[in-house]
Amino acid sequence: MKSIYISGNAPLYGEATIQGSKNAALPIMAAALLIPGISVLKNCPHIADVEYMCRILETIGCIVVWDKNEVRIDATAVKTSRLPEEYVTMMRSSVMLMGPMLGRIGEVSLHYPGGCVIGDRPIDIHLKALERLGVRYSDSEQELEAQAFRLTGTDVSLEFPSVGATENLIMAAAAADGITRIQGSALEPEIISLCAFLRTAGADIRGEETGCITVTGGRKLHPCCFTIPSDRIVAGTYICACLAAGGEIFLKNTPRGQLTAMEDVAVRMGCILRRSPEGLFVQRRGVLFSPGFVETRSYPGFPTDLQSPLLAALSLAEGESALRETIFNGRFGVVDELNKMGTGIVVRKDTACIPGGRRLSGQHVTASELRGGAALVVAGLCAEGMTEVENRYFIDRGYEDICRDLSQLGADIDSW
Repeated sequence: MKSIYISGNAPLYGEATIQGSKNAALPIMAAALLIPGISVLKNCPHIADVEYMCRILETIGCIVVWDKNEVRIDATAVKTSRLPEEYVTMMRSSVMLMGPMLGRIGEVSLHYPGGCVIGDRPIDIHLKALERLGVRYSDSEQELEAQAFRLTGTDVSLEFPSVGATENLIMAAAAADGITRIQGSALEPEIISLCAFLRTAGADIRGEETGCITVTGGRKLHPCCFTIPSDRIVAGTYICACLAAGGEIFLKNTPRGQLTAMEDVAVRMGCILRRSPEGLFVQRRGVLFSPGFVETRSYPGFPTDLQSPLLAALSLAEGESALRETIFNGRFGVVDELNKMGTGIVVRKDTACIPGGRRLSGQHVTASELRGGAALVVAGLCAEGMTEVENRYFIDRGYEDICRDLSQLGADIDSW
């Protein structure tokens, strides 16, 4: 297992370019199944989860060509409804193939999806929502089969603004007969991107920024070219890195208007942010202040994916902080590893209490999921001595090359 080694306790200075968005690329790749032809996706991040999705698409009959950061998906032929267990169980995002598979060939069979261990992530909300469009299920302890002889548009009200369920519904509804209205839909930028891609291919989708999406289904979709937007979570992680280590960095291609909650917290902690057409300038000098109370929420609230990296920065801030997690009940799994480095975090039910004012020390720590792994790297940047973060492969699921990026920002970091 590869490890990342960081010699910390030094400020960051430099410039890095933010990669394409993992959370936008994966559903768009899934949506390409609805198009009987070639979809060209530019600025696609070269990460493990995109690799897994490519393998799944190839296994079911697509021709996939990946050249640097461009992925070409030819979905002219879909030969099987069974998704390969090997890759489905590696990532949670495989569940979003249900909607387009049902829309394209009317059936799908898959093992229950895997991914990061960050608490309960039931797919019941996906199943109930798709059932409203005419999907029927049969399942066992490990495998799920779904069939839809005819998808029919209808009104669906989501009990929670689930990003994945919203994406599955949009893709299935694009292939359904009639009009589907999705009440209580998620508002994340990745939803906006998925709708933009499908509209580029000829779909009729409206209202994705309102919480009530209307999809007029049955349109014939055609091949298209689409550029994946930049990754707001990667940008937010590097903002946390500058908060923790201090210094001045410039993040090229930081998405505009998608990091409002993260930027607000950073400013409260004493960070200076300046936006330009090319990206975001981040500066942190002097004392790092506690922002007080932070709570994760669905977009546009503070992202759950940035909760772990923020924990590392909060441990250095002057004054106590509290961070409440409202999305995933297992998101504090990284705390034990952070505490090895001296953060002193105490978790009480859904809230982490961070005493602040700590001096971290480099340790051998182990990543057990994607964002927690990134948090350990952030902690290593501000720790005295050498930090080894084991299990780099978790981090590679979402970060194209975190060592390259942080090296460009002046960090002493490497991997082997």
